[in-house]
Amino acid sequence: MPKDACRSSPRSTGSRSPNPSYVTARIRGTPTRRPLLHFLLLLLLLAGGLPAAVTAQDVPGWRLHETAHFMIYAVDGTPGARDVEQVKADLELLHREVLTPLRLPPAKLVYPLYPSPERFARDWWHFATLGYGDIVHAWGTIYTGDSRELTPYTITRSAVADAFPRAIPLLRWGFGEALGDRAAGVDAHAHLRAIAASGGQIPLLRSILAPSDFGNALPAGYPTAVSFMAFLMDRYGLPQTAGFVDLVSYKYFDFDVLFARHFAESVDTFEAAWRDRVESTAPPAVDLNAYVAGSRFIYRVTLAGNPGRRMLLPDGPVVVAEVFRGVEQLRRLDLAGLVVRMDAAQRATAAADRGEQRTEFTLRGVLYALVAGPVLLAVGWLLWPSVRGWLAERRVAAGRR
Repeated sequence: MPKDACRSSPRSTGSRSPNPSYVTARIRGTPTRRPLLHFLLLLLLLAGGLPAAVTAQDVPGWRLHETAHFMIYAVDGTPGARDVEQVKADLELLHREVLTPLRLPPAKLVYPLYPSPERFARDWWHFATLGYGDIVHAWGTIYTGDSRELTPYTITRSAVADAFPRAIPLLRWGFGEALGDRAAGVDAHAHLRAIAASGGQIPLLRSILAPSDFGNALPAGYPTAVSFMAFLMDRYGLPQTAGFVDLVSYKYFDFDVLFARHFAESVDTFEAAWRDRVESTAPPAVDLNAYVAGSRFIYRVTLAGNPGRRMLLPDGPVVVAEVFRGVEQLRRLDLAGLVVRMDAAQRATAAADRGEQRTEFTLRGVLYALVAGPVLLAVGWLLWPSVRGWLAERRVAAGRR
């Protein structure tokens, strides 16, 4: 026996075959069958195993209308299906004017046209599951035939969040909203001017770089970020602004150095010019308390919060739908219209709370019945002989009378 052979190997048992039995058993078959098997496996691999590009995905009950940059879904026989060609043209125009100059990696934006809030509540998760890889879930809209329902903000927010997922809130939130303002024709500096004219304080740029500091500066930090990014785009253009957001990402501690390196200008010089631009804006008449309440209503759900997680709550579909509808109203400082959205969301939350309370009371009643029922039966079983004797004595006494 060879010195390095184990007892269970073919060499240790005296086999001199160049192909032992445990090898020949695995290569049986004619030579012509093996290439055919390999060819079939290759076809299966090419057909289903290598999704190298964006592919349209079917959603039950919906029809896909695909463009160069959007996957638009509509339900047959609804206003969305009727106006889908115009919607396709409007969305592609938005992309061409606002998103294409950013030179972002190619992606498809999923944009369903929900015919009703009930359909939004029922089917939103189908489209959320499409959002992976080079497909981005842009939430869509509840479309009833009014072109004003095609708001750009969910699109620009989704595109920026997908392209710069690790960017600090100052850059990510501000950039997405400022792009939406540009598409909607909204003055991004009017909010800061309204806050300053109403006695509010505009935070310094360096004081809101860290995510925690940005959160502490809310709600003023939110319009500050939008105004800052809008002025950055006006001063240096969309490609350079997008490059700066990608350069900084989460490295807020190097913000000054990276800003000077990228734009060849100091942060102090830029901030002075930016504040001059804000001061030159005509101050709109705004109720500061109503503005703060509306701003919190928007950013707590769609920016600081997670809309997908909120959708899982009983009031989620109504709240998220009203918030998305109210974003453009807030940006246009239409606070009266925003109050209507807030009231609808509050009514949905109150109804959900009442439903949860009823459920809680019902469960408590069932629990008490399950716990107290056996106890009461046991007590009754123990007391029943005494009660029966007492009743018998009463009957006997009544008979004697």
